This record gives sequence, structure tokens and C-alpha cells, in this order.
Amino acid sequence: MFEVGKVYNRREDIHKVYKGQQYGGISTPSNYPYIFIFTGEAGQEFGYSDGFKSDGSFWYTGEGQEGPMQMTKGNLAIKNHKKNNKDILLFEYISSGFVRFVGYCTYIYHHIIQLPDRNDKQRDAIVFQLDIINTNHSNLINEPTTQKIKRPTSKKTLNELREIATSQTSEKLELKEKLQVIQYRSEAIKIYTKKRAKGYCEGCNEPAPFNTKSGPYLEVHHLTRLADGGADTPENVIALCPTCHRRVHYSTDKNTYNLTLINKAKDIEIKLQHTLDN
Repeated sequence: MFEVGKVYNRREDIHKVYKGQQYGGISTPSNYPYIFIFTGEAGQEFGYSDGFKSDGSFWYTGEGQEGPMQMTKGNLAIKNHKKNNKDILLFEYISSGFVRFVGYCTYIYHHIIQLPDRNDKQRDAIVFQLDIINTNHSNLINEPTTQKIKRPTSKKTLNELREIATSQTSEKLELKEKLQVIQYRSEAIKIYTKKRAKGYCEGCNEPAPFNTKSGPYLEVHHLTRLADGGADTPENVIALCPTCHRRVHYSTDKNTYNLTLINKAKDIEIKLQHTLDN
């Protein structure tokens, strides 16, 4: 339905087709099994700080502009999405009216923190911890097994790291085990990407600028998000030298360059998988 990394017009491509609330961060169309959630810099003025955490999970602030947030409406829809057989789709604003599809989400748990409302009064705010599945297929199609994954290390093969990086989080796992799967997946994708690069920048094809105790110095860039961090799939990450990494974030041609890198990463993965299969 939506392609990870692709930019959409929120009004035309989402609400005109699927309906649902056209404003705010959570949209719950009644006739489709989807929950659309939106994040961006606009929420920062209210103290919201959505984003990927060091363990690879995504923290998303619930809805409610005044007073304590309640576990009702859109917030309750997120919490009960599995029970109601609905997918959560995360979009990130890149400009007014335009959003980039980040991926499918599953609810892990939520907690309460103190944040100011729009009247600058402190109140209870709901923060959801979500597991982002960066794939073009719903995570509800097949329930993953409860088999535990092993901690990723640089000694593992590319195939082993790829298996960990693309694993899904089963609802049958305990909370602690779910968080461990997310963390291991996040670690695996970083190790995988650098191992795949073999010491060369996948942007400019030049050798890494210097070596560290753990190997050639390269930085992992996530192609489907405006900011780096968290887990991703192998075709949506790329290993870059510091210069190329800064270019994709700060140069005047950063969007065009990022599209170039998206195509490069896809080609790299196709060639690599062909080699591994043979």
C-alpha cells in the first residue's frame, strides 16, 4: 500500500483515499484496518520529543492538547491495535502537507511523563514505545515465532547478521524479551552495514578515512528517515564516510543525494544476495 521511504501528500494520498482525521497526530479511518500516526518537528514546541531511542524502539507522544492525556480515542486505538486487528503506519513530516512513510509499528508498552500542554501547564502525557518494522508488508500477516535471537557480534557472518536484523518481535514474548529483540536488531543492522562495506564508503567508494580499534571508521546512515538512529532493514541503510554523511544531511542537494544513496543501497543488496545465494 505504502512504500517505505516514499513521500506522500497527506491530504491527497492518505485522507482522500482512506478518510480519517485530517489534522493532528493520530488518524483512525473507520472503514480500513489502519491507524495512521504522524510525527515531526511541530510537536517540539509542546515539549514532544518523538524519535528512536538507543535500544532501537520509537517513542511516540500520544494525542491531547490540554490537560492530562487520556487513554481514549487515538491513544486507545494505538494500545489496542493488535486486539482490533489494525496496522499502525508511521509517517514523518518533511514539509508542510508532505510526509515520508517510515514503516509499520507494533505497540510494546507505554508510560506517563510530565509535559506542558498548549497552555504551558504541566500535565500527564502518554508516551508509546513502538517497534518499527521497516517493510512494505504488514507485520500482522504472519506471527513470528518466539525463538530467541542471539546477540549480534562482528564475528557473525553477513547472513547471520541479516537474519537478526530482519527478525520480528513476537507478541508471545515477555516485555523484557521484546525489548531485547529490538535492541539486538538495532545493533545487528549497524554491524551488518559496516561489515558489508568492507572498509569502503558506499557513497563515494573511497576507503574509510582512518582505522579504529574495531576497524575502518564509517558511519551508518538510515535512508528512510530524516534523522539517524534505531533499527532498519539492510536495503535502507548505508555505510558512509564522514564527508558523505554530512553531505546527505546538510548539503543543498541532500534530498537528491539521499535518493541516489537509496538506489545504491538497493543495488548493493541485490548484488550481495545474488553472490550469497550462489
